[in-house]
Amino acid sequence: MMGNALESALQRALSVRLNLQISLSQLTIIDEWMDIHLDRWLEHIPTPADMPDGADAPQYLAMLGSDLRRVWWGAWGDPRGFVPRMADYFKLCNIAKSDAAILDQLGETLEPAQVGSWIGVWGGKVITGWHFVDPQPWAKVEGLFGTHEAKYQLKGWVEAHGIARIERFTQSIGEEPYSEIELAVPGADVPAKVEALSGAFAALTGAPLPDALLEQLRATTIPAFGLACRIRGGKIARLAAIAPGASFADAAAFAAGASAVVDKKLEKLVGAVGQGIARVEYGRAGEHAGVDVYMIPSEGPPGKAKPAEAPPPPGTN
Repeated sequence: MMGNALESALQRALSVRLNLQISLSQLTIIDEWMDIHLDRWLEHIPTPADMPDGADAPQYLAMLGSDLRRVWWGAWGDPRGFVPRMADYFKLCNIAKSDAAILDQLGETLEPAQVGSWIGVWGGKVITGWHFVDPQPWAKVEGLFGTHEAKYQLKGWVEAHGIARIERFTQSIGEEPYSEIELAVPGADVPAKVEALSGAFAALTGAPLPDALLEQLRATTIPAFGLACRIRGGKIARLAAIAPGASFADAAAFAAGASAVVDKKLEKLVGAVGQGIARVEYGRAGEHAGVDVYMIPSEGPPGKAKPAEAPPPPGTN
């Protein structure tokens, strides 16, 4: 029985990898030289056989920008299975000593139960890094940051709303590295959460969320919103509003509310890559804004996009 279960888990993992690789041929932003980097990342995700003591198989998440100008893949799981493979992967990426030191320091301080790596393509570049995807005390994480403007901006909002923990910590490596923190948005009900989310944009970017997008958020039936704050060079480089899993029609309406471009091939690709939509994210970076659709990668043949049963943690834009 154990052998059959492992064989089945391995087959599912291989199907996910193959499905992700096939999807790249539909994306014009992927140049031939990028394939090597994406394949290398996939090859260094632990297989179910690498996971210790019967631990769950690695979890995956994939993202497509609504305009198909961004793609992101992430995976995570038990550190005992992931850390050795991540170490080999980052060596091949020629990770800088400073980047490795940050990973070591945060790993020792936070002792995460779920770790992983990620890779993305946007702006003609391949970006990669690591993430801790289990909740961590805000006080512990806040103490790891230096003294800079972004820290105090975010700290002010967190303390004003009584937020005690973060949901995810992400770090990129290489040129102009960034850190990203995800927070659950507080509030007693949907209207209160939406007000808090829009208030965060007003406080941290200087402008609230668009009115049309606020209407879409208020209409949701799942009151679980998130806020992702990206920090680069001591400043807030990007802020994102996260809405939980939805149908493609809901995701398209979300993009319309944000005045985001939706590529005509997006629905087909979302259905082919994912077995369900896990989350939709509106991100604002300076004057630029966009919508990203996150999916749990499919283990089987392409199908029609539908809501995911359990929205997992994310990644980027």
